[in-house]
Amino acid sequence: GGLKRVVKKEHADGSVTQSQFDAVGRLKAQTDAAGRTTEYSPDVVTGLITRITTPDGRASAFYYNHHSQLTSATGTDGLEIRREYDESGRLIQETAPDGDITRYRYDNPHSDLPCATEDATGSRKTMTWSRYGQLLTVTDCSGYVTRYDHDRFGQ
Repeated sequence: GGLKRVVKKEHADGSVTQSQFDAVGRLKAQTDAAGRTTEYSPDVVTGLITRITTPDGRASAFYYNHHSQLTSATGTDGLEIRREYDESGRLIQETAPDGDITRYRYDNPHSDLPCATEDATGSRKTMTWSRYGQLLTVTDCSGYVTRYDHDRFGQ
């Protein structure tokens, strides 16, 4: 059952890539111009990608909570990142493969955008956001401010 699609994309240089989709339109595989295929394994219920297998057979795995938020990912190198969320679904902690932890802080209980991060060394960065959710400034632990400008189209 169901309609399964193969989409062929021809590039300006004449090379062709193919994408294969399952019966409900989820990406299952992509084959590059050299014939190397990367396979994608989506969860049958959520459609979220749970595994990506590279042409050489190495795999990355992805795990999610019941809110479809990424809780851990293991790369083809076997290294893992882990994420934790608060009861509002906001990212509060990320653990890097080397064990370093970054914590995320929020100044507004209704905001999904962090106002600060703190890394394993205690270094803190603060962020400000526009009312449209665009990053405006990042201030690092030394007080250096990086500003971001956006045009009227939000870019």
